[in-house]
Order: sequence, then structure tokens, then C-alpha cells
Amino acid sequence: MNGVYFYWLAWSGWVLITFFMDKKHPYRRKWAIYLLTVIIAAPYKDDFLFFQFHLSAFVIAGFIFLETRRKKTRTFLYLFLTSFIIMLAYTSFLMFELFDPVWVLFDRKFMLGAVGFYLAILLHNEKRDRMLALITGFLAGDFLFSAVLWKFHFPYEVASMTFMDILFISSGMLIAWSAVEALISIMSKATVKEAEGEEQKTS
Repeated sequence: MNGVYFYWLAWSGWVLITFFMDKKHPYRRKWAIYLLTVIIAAPYKDDFLFFQFHLSAFVIAGFIFLETRRKKTRTFLYLFLTSFIIMLAYTSFLMFELFDPVWVLFDRKFMLGAVGFYLAILLHNEKRDRMLALITGFLAGDFLFSAVLWKFHFPYEVASMTFMDILFISSGMLIAWSAVEALISIMSKATVKEAEGEEQKTS
């Protein structure tokens, strides 16, 4: 069933942000609103030009605009470049799958999610930029794939439930990776402090 991973991860994230995140966190309210708006908009569809899309595409596009509008020119250009790379990878995967589905060895959602996750990790060090590049690249790739199929008169819905599954699986991987990085950083700092303490005792 398409949308299961999206709803499960989105609602889990919203509950964690709303009820467990520190109320003084500067991004708590904003993230909760973004998630809730995406959840509400996801089932609804509309047509624009030759695109068929779910309204969650507008919510995601609004999120991208709000998060990138204050970035410096150099940072914005690099983010644009990395998002373009992820867009091409996303669209290429879907095109290869369309013409030769044999090489898709297991669940395509996890394969495509892993591709986006790996590229975001490879191209960015900053956690927020990783997420922005991933979301922007995936959404742009979905629009590009829809445009390609339109030329061959194949209907394709942009930001469908399948897309939302892939996006949230990949985003979940990024969040899990960031948590592991934070844990390793805390453990390494504790180890360094312990080593410094032992050196002071011996001296």
C-alpha cells in the first residue's frame, strides 16, 4: 500500500517534535507545522499545465523557498548544484526502472531512498543542507520525470504517495545518520575528557 511509510514516519516525527522536543528549540514549531501541512495536503490532487500533482508538492516547494531565501550566494549555488545532481540521479533511476526493471533487485522505495541518502551525505557536511538538497532534488526529479512521460502521453502524478514514501524513507535515513554522528561526537568528547583527566592524575 502506497503511503504507509510516509504516514508512519511523518506522524511519528510530528509526535516526537510536538510532545518530546524541547519547547525552547527554535525550529520546533516550524517543523511541526511543515509536517502537519504535508500530511494534510498529501491525499489531494490537482492539475496544472500538463502536470498532475498532489498538493503536498506545493507545501514542499514552499518549504524549500523559505529555507533557501536567506542563504548566501555561494551556499545557494552549491546547494543548487547538489540538488541538480540528486535530481538527475532520481530521474535516471526511474528511467532505467521503466525501460529495464529487472535490475531492481529489492524494494525500489528503499533502493531509491538509499541513493538519495548516499548522495546527500557525500555532497554536504551540514545536516540542514543535506536535507534541503535531498528534498529539492527529489521534488525536481519527480517533476522532470513527469515531463518526460508527458511527451509519451503517459500519466504520472507528481508528489504521489509513492514519492512521499521514498522521500520520507530517505529523510529518515538522513536523520538516523545525523543521530549516529551526534552520538559518536559525544562519545569521542567524553573519551578525550577522560583521557585528559587520566593524564592530569598521572602528572
